[in-house]
Amino acid sequence: MLESVFGGGKLEKMIIRAFKPVSKKKEKPVLSDAEGDKYMVQVNPDNYAINYRVNYNRRPAPGNSGSVARYTHSSPPGLEFTFLFDGTGVVPKPAGPLDNVPIAGAIADLISGGDEYDVMTELQKFAKVVYLFEGKEHRPRRVQLNWGKLVFTGVLSTLSITYKLFKPDGTPLRAEARAGFEGSIEDMLREKVEDKSSPDLTHVRQVIAGDNIQLMCNDIYGAPDHYIEVARANKMYNFRRLKEGSEVFFPPVKPQPK
Repeated sequence: MLESVFGGGKLEKMIIRAFKPVSKKKEKPVLSDAEGDKYMVQVNPDNYAINYRVNYNRRPAPGNSGSVARYTHSSPPGLEFTFLFDGTGVVPKPAGPLDNVPIAGAIADLISGGDEYDVMTELQKFAKVVYLFEGKEHRPRRVQLNWGKLVFTGVLSTLSITYKLFKPDGTPLRAEARAGFEGSIEDMLREKVEDKSSPDLTHVRQVIAGDNIQLMCNDIYGAPDHYIEVARANKMYNFRRLKEGSEVFFPPVKPQPK
């Protein structure tokens, strides 16, 4: 019936879903079905941009005035888009089973009166999914964005909210949110996708809790024996204590004889 009236067209909305918190590093992330862990945007963005970045080490060797750009790593892709929170009533709120059918939803909302769309409440729901600190992982939630052919897994990196229209008491009626997400590939998947065991490449690793130089050398070179070379290359005076969050360069070394 509705398909014959409205042509069967459906407006698919972008959906943002949070993953369940993981307590173990090697635990496989799973999308959450919990109430409040999914957010459907009110209005789809009119565009989005995916950014890619390749990083190089340009530090000159001692005694040289110039340097050769040596590949260190490729940053995960980044996604940026802007979408609208509108409580003016200009954008109708879909209702019940007619959700995602814009004209039918507008008629149903007009007849039923519908609940008022509160911008601040919707921003709080959005922030709960993408922004709020997650205690078990000690960071904002990892999320998956789904819209048409776009399936993007990552974490929020930037969020800028601009308020534009207001009620007489100053309550915002409209807001535009410009969000940036940094791509995230789970460690288990990354290890399968990338082959970073080659000892003839320059590597850069960020120190996490529990790391030590010998274990990191074993991870990259396949043997812990190169820790003195790594310490010398990074000018470490106390390589037994690594500062969490710092970056360690692992220079090319000769492969170990088999």
